[in-house]
Amino acid sequence: MSRPNHRLGWTLTAIAGVVVFVAFTIWGGIPTESKVGLFWLQAGLFFLVICAFVLAFWHLLVRPLAPNLRQPQNTTLSIREREVLALILASGGIAIFIGGVWDEIWHRSYGIPFGEDLFWRPHLLMYFGFATAIVSGFWALLYLNRHLRGNFQQRFRSNALVGLLILNGAFLLYALPVDPLWHWILGEDITPWSIPHLILLTSFVMTQSLALALHASTWRRQEWHVIFRLRLGEGLSLVILASIQLLWLQLMLIDWDATRLGLRLEWMGQYRPEWLLAANLLACATFTGVLATRLLRSAGAATAAGLLALALRVGAIEQFDTDLLQHVAWLAALLPLLAIDIWAYYCSAIRGREPDWRGTAAAVIAAMALNVFVIRHLYNLGDQDNLAYAAAIIVTGIGMSWLANQVAEAMLRQRKATAPAASERKGIKPALSFGILAAFLVFILFFVATATPPV
Repeated sequence: MSRPNHRLGWTLTAIAGVVVFVAFTIWGGIPTESKVGLFWLQAGLFFLVICAFVLAFWHLLVRPLAPNLRQPQNTTLSIREREVLALILASGGIAIFIGGVWDEIWHRSYGIPFGEDLFWRPHLLMYFGFATAIVSGFWALLYLNRHLRGNFQQRFRSNALVGLLILNGAFLLYALPVDPLWHWILGEDITPWSIPHLILLTSFVMTQSLALALHASTWRRQEWHVIFRLRLGEGLSLVILASIQLLWLQLMLIDWDATRLGLRLEWMGQYRPEWLLAANLLACATFTGVLATRLLRSAGAATAAGLLALALRVGAIEQFDTDLLQHVAWLAALLPLLAIDIWAYYCSAIRGREPDWRGTAAAVIAAMALNVFVIRHLYNLGDQDNLAYAAAIIVTGIGMSWLANQVAEAMLRQRKATAPAASERKGIKPALSFGILAAFLVFILFFVATATPPV
């Protein structure tokens, strides 16, 4: 991509980001007139802090260096260091999505006792998950100061993954206190889509994307293949992608899932146009599906990640023995994920080239056009505005396909830059990694089973 087009693309992304922030702020629910001014003041402050982090990212990792500064040499972490970090962050992701499911069940079962729920066990499990990212960020900061040279710009660019770990940990230090502060000032959320919840979801997706980048940077480049030739060592990436789908779809479709249980949510008609359901589902499926196929270079990886997420969601429902949760969103996500795999197979096996974002956008839009009947049946929506549905999936499909491919390209460049180091040192055996994850999962199940309900 030429520099003018590069600038245009990221300018459009910034504009889209502002529009999305304002739109989701409104869709999250606006309080009564007595608190509406305070609501917008807080929203504005949160937005300014987010802008500050975006500017820090641009200055440290994107902005051209001053003419008197030398371009830094790439300094890579060892294979073992990257694999350990990826495993730690992936474990945190597992803790967060299980804690999120548990938290939803307890809130539905016992109400929302603000203040009393701050340190109940589901939240403790989620705090642990977020703490893994914060601790990793502190470790990265120590590494940057001890092993890298130059000013902060040069040090961040010597190892972009280390720099991103620092920025991500700092962002979480801001994001975690936002939710209790929001409640302290405004009281209970009008809907689950409060700004603090969306900020935490964004933090989670960024953290797991970093885990995926770290893990992918340890592989040697391979030719495109079908999912049945996936190596065991790449399996952790499917777990990470499934974790992203699990929390993303849970929060963004939680209100529509509630209506399937017969719960009447008075704000649904006021704040939530029906096409938002399809747009949110498509955004998640496209982001995770593109990363799956491009990073693993595997046709079928997107659907495999979706099936794993569906299996984990059903397993969580069975583990908690509840009828308060749904799994229909993960069923509906399979069709666009399959479309991404079909396009990847066509490009790689038949045309002999990488899947481009335009073709991916066309594939997911076509899939969601067919998916309209599935979604309306699963969510009992009836006939809705077809024009609004079409516009939503076209805009979301194009925008998210471009963004996901940009993220995938950045991760692939990082893997290419670290390939020589990857061939020199041995890492953790895949069986050991999955053994550690299994032991951690057993601990979580014990932690859940021994919890006392807040009654």
